[in-house]
Amino acid sequence: MTSENISVNWSDTIVMFNSLLRSIEQLRAQIDADILDDDDLFDAEEELNDYLTLLARLRKKYTELTDKGELPAALINKFNALA
Repeated sequence: MTSENISVNWSDTIVMFNSLLRSIEQLRAQIDADILDDDDLFDAEEELNDYLTLLARLRKKYTELTDKGELPAALINKFNALA
């Protein structure tokens, strides 16, 4: 691949943000429930870290856009809850 850029439609961006947030919430619930064995807990924590890192990168890119649409209020609230 010769380019480091990916173009995504606005509606797809909202789907990605919602999907990441839902996955983060589910993983946190699994971790907090204390039902995972040590190996599964480690995997869940690693996956959670990956999702949080990706979400932070996407959020940073979104804030840097000059011509961006508004995010839905519910999505903004979820972002703020993670901060």
